[in-house]
Amino acid sequence: MPTRDLGTDEYRERLLCHAARRTGVLDALATTTGTAEGVAEETGIDPHAADLLVEALADRGFLKDVGGEYQPTNRMLGILTKTDVRSIGRLSHDLDRLDAWLAFPGTARGESPPRSEHRTRNELGARAARPEAQVRGAVTAMLREAPDAESVVLVGDAPGPHAVEVAARRREVTLVDTPERVDASRAGLEHESVTLRGGDPADSGCSLPEADLVAGVGVLYRLDEGGATTVLRNARAAAPTCVFVEPVAETGDDGYATLAALDAFAREGTASVHDRAGVVSLVEESGYGEATVVDIPGLDDRAVVGR
Repeated sequence: MPTRDLGTDEYRERLLCHAARRTGVLDALATTTGTAEGVAEETGIDPHAADLLVEALADRGFLKDVGGEYQPTNRMLGILTKTDVRSIGRLSHDLDRLDAWLAFPGTARGESPPRSEHRTRNELGARAARPEAQVRGAVTAMLREAPDAESVVLVGDAPGPHAVEVAARRREVTLVDTPERVDASRAGLEHESVTLRGGDPADSGCSLPEADLVAGVGVLYRLDEGGATTVLRNARAAAPTCVFVEPVAETGDDGYATLAALDAFAREGTASVHDRAGVVSLVEESGYGEATVVDIPGLDDRAVVGR
């Protein structure tokens, strides 16, 4: 008899959903059929494989039996429905990441990373689902470094979890992100005190609005060194202080920062990872007179501060 090893079934669940998406099983269940037999007919896969996939999806709570046919539960809606990024959750983005990692050998040889149809919305859904404690921890770290800041520009923050938290702390907030990401975030921010502005912070032609503080979470490590430098120079032109909450390589961090950079490279084809000395040098060479790296209680990321 096989044993339940490796301690958790989460990785198997991700592989299950990946297989169901790649074989067309999810689309079939969402649009044309509610049975394993129908799935096999629609997708052309082996009937036994279809039966196993459908039963496993039901066992994991993605489907429910209604009158002899399976229907998607709320847990699956984030995979199927992309209208409101706040309802997508993490799973769709995790599946995109899995696709990206499986294609990593090609990306490492210069091929373009795989791009799912809803890649941007899936990523925004995952960011919207970031645990509140992590959001609060990152924002607290930002504002601790600029306690008198009344105006804050958040770059790369669509769909705005950190911008909303900053606004809740009675600061004037502008969110700057690429036009596509801003447009996808508008519906979820229409009742929030956050000003939206389209523009790529990694573009040298992007002019950020003047503010007391420019900040971002998980922005720099996803770019190559040239892109990260451009973001920092744009920040320096707009504000006297910047704070970027980022993975920073540190002895004893179990490779967290390097793995984060590899994950970004798999998805984007660009990434960078720095230790404390390296990121301090990067910030100072971008125009700030002084740079420091500050630990953040409860988070693996660190606050990279420029003044």
